Amino acid sequence: MNKIIIYSNECFEGRSAEFSNNIHNLLENGFNDTIRSIKVIGVPWVAYCDANFSGRCQVFEEGEYPSLEEKGKFSSLQMINANLANPEITLFEHKNFQGRSVTLRNETNLHQIGFGDAASSHKVRGGVWVLYEHINRRGAQLVSFPGTEFPNYVPLQFNDVASHARPLHPRH
Repeated sequence: MNKIIIYSNECFEGRSAEFSNNIHNLLENGFNDTIRSIKVIGVPWVAYCDANFSGRCQVFEEGEYPSLEEKGKFSSLQMINANLANPEITLFEHKNFQGRSVTLRNETNLHQIGFGDAASSHKVRGGVWVLYEHINRRGAQLVSFPGTEFPNYVPLQFNDVASHARPLHPRH
């Protein structure tokens, strides 16, 4: 069973709703910009600040989140049902997949390999990847699915920002 349970207050209090499918616009469910705590059962979910899976986002893996950093800011929810096996992402120093590149298959602090704050584009060959603004899975996130190609981070306001990358893993 894969689902997300959202709550209007911290610590799983207040109004709640349970979803097992993608929600393009939480306004239709009366939960736009009101989520303050979350429970995830099964596969990971991505919560987006804008409708239709756009804007800033945050990944929530299986577990309980009694208090969110992005309180009351989410407008759409996407269940990650992509194949998470054999993760591979190639980051490029310049837009349009140009310049120096590095291929990753495991979680990596990009500063430790001399690629911190340098990426401007990428291609995902396998798995679902999360790029983070700061090391240790902190700051803004960019989520990419298998087959995704981002030729230019500038419109995403993520250019020369990524400091950490990790693939999501299947449940055990």
